[in-house]
Amino acid sequence: MKYTNRKQLGFTLLEVLMVVAMLAIVGGAIITNYGGLSTKAATGTSVHTMQAIKNAVNVYASTESALPGQLDSLIAGTPTTPTAEAPDTHAVDVSAPEMLDIVSASLAAKLEVVELDPEPLLDAGIGEIRYVDAKGNAEGDGPHTLDIFAPDGTTKAQVGSIDEIEIPGDAFEMPEAGATANNGRGFHVSLAAGTAVPMARWIAGTNGENNIAVGGEATSVLIAFGVGDLCSLCGDGVFTNLTDAPFHGAAGRGTYNRYIVLIDISVEPAKFVGVVCPNGDESDAEFALFQGGGHSHEH
Repeated sequence: MKYTNRKQLGFTLLEVLMVVAMLAIVGGAIITNYGGLSTKAATGTSVHTMQAIKNAVNVYASTESALPGQLDSLIAGTPTTPTAEAPDTHAVDVSAPEMLDIVSASLAAKLEVVELDPEPLLDAGIGEIRYVDAKGNAEGDGPHTLDIFAPDGTTKAQVGSIDEIEIPGDAFEMPEAGATANNGRGFHVSLAAGTAVPMARWIAGTNGENNIAVGGEATSVLIAFGVGDLCSLCGDGVFTNLTDAPFHGAAGRGTYNRYIVLIDISVEPAKFVGVVCPNGDESDAEFALFQGGGHSHEH
């Protein structure tokens, strides 16, 4: 009896469909897994970043006998008598202060805008802090003409919606040149003892529990500042400086993503207390979230 051994060429339609279905299932699992790992990795990195910032501030304080200046206030307001001082804009004071719109909801819930005497900051070597022009804190479509100047020093800057800002971490920097630019909208104010300025105060909580959680005393008056690229902690320093201002990798689009330092101004000179992430979590809470495989950032 003669048998014919005929080889099957190609795959049947059923086999092809089965392979496609399996690839879709496996691919979906990989994407889901990767998404979870990406967020977890960003959270884990955040724990180390906060420690690095703590070390950098402490080294800076030891070597410079001062705390780093040009910190982000986390506040928007109307600048009083803005003047162009290339490559920046200066104002005498700030009125009608409000929380920066792109600060995460979780962090904003832990802060309150107050007017305080900056003398303890001056005693600690902080002579200037940064604000955002209130007209640039608007959510509506632009262009919004600011009170502060454009880089040319003669015309008023224009920006788009704060929710569409291209680089949220640069909100406190000087506006960029160009009619379509939508980045910085910041200016600095020189501090003067006895002249109160708006600051973002960390809410102490019941019996000071929020203060204690971040390393302060129950009765401490803690002020929150963002560490942006213009902070004197960042730049070309040999020993004390970070090359660039760190940002949290899990922060969503249109969310201020710089890390926050907490400074106690209930003592003179003011002293550095600790660091929280852009969501307002201190390192222990961030580490707990990392171990749990998730993160509470609201974007």
